Amino acid sequence: MDWNEPMLWHGFQRATRRIYVSRILKSVAVILLSVFELTISVEDAVSQEASGWQLPRGVLYTHSVRQEPRPLHIHVITINLRTEGLSFRVSPGMDPDGDGPAEAMLTPPNQLATDAKAVAAINTSAWEMLPDPVTGKKPGYIAGGWANILGWVQNGEQIISKPQAGYWSLWMDESEKVFIGQIASEERLNQMAPNAKWAVSGFRGILADGKILVEASDVRHPRTAAGITSDHRTLVWIVVDGRQNGYSEGVSEEELARLLLEYQCEDGINLDGGGSSSMWLRNAKSELSTANRPSDAVGPRPVPVVLNLLKQGNEQ
Repeated sequence: MDWNEPMLWHGFQRATRRIYVSRILKSVAVILLSVFELTISVEDAVSQEASGWQLPRGVLYTHSVRQEPRPLHIHVITINLRTEGLSFRVSPGMDPDGDGPAEAMLTPPNQLATDAKAVAAINTSAWEMLPDPVTGKKPGYIAGGWANILGWVQNGEQIISKPQAGYWSLWMDESEKVFIGQIASEERLNQMAPNAKWAVSGFRGILADGKILVEASDVRHPRTAAGITSDHRTLVWIVVDGRQNGYSEGVSEEELARLLLEYQCEDGINLDGGGSSSMWLRNAKSELSTANRPSDAVGPRPVPVVLNLLKQGNEQ
């Protein structure tokens, strides 16, 4: 090819310019898309403040409303565990009988969270109601009822409930990383407890290594779940409202696992559900208030234990 020919040379220049312009336009599009995505993230954070919830840096609350596959209200708290000044506390109700079968009294969750000076809290841990020691009958979901917590629950060095086969646990170790797995024996507990800062339990694992562990089902309820990312440095709390036709009709465990996947979780646990499912946040008056709408007409059920998120300076 003779580059001394003017037409060939000008043609080459035009083609080169078109390539450069195309690359520049693509770069501009990528930059604009990144700015757009950043703007959306900032707007989400601002809307959190506009909603009146008072949450610390590193904590994001979102409330999504869906109509498919059915009406759903989904409440999510995402906690960046690398954020300085955040900590957790497990708060059980008072133990009514010492070494007896009960491990905690059913207590309003907002009372447990308020006493802990929490900025956010959720219900946790499967449990069973025990008969009233006087009447021998189970009294129903009332404050003061006796409960046996199912699975490993720990706060600091205090072991509140020992492991039980079949129940999964969520815990944080001394490195501030969170984990989900089965701690089903006292021998395993003795290995894990000395290095655990806190632990709660739930019915079962629903997600492991990004794979759903539970089968699809038509059994739908209000649900409370927790998930963790692959680096064990982000903790996600999810509460899905249910049993409220036309408003929020609940999800199966398999659908709950898929929600955790949407939030980049690798492992997940179904903590508890039904009328016990509740999420509590600090409102504009700095009072703890329910972010979700619990299914019982009388309001949130009393529970034996909650998991609290604390901000440094609030816990004193």
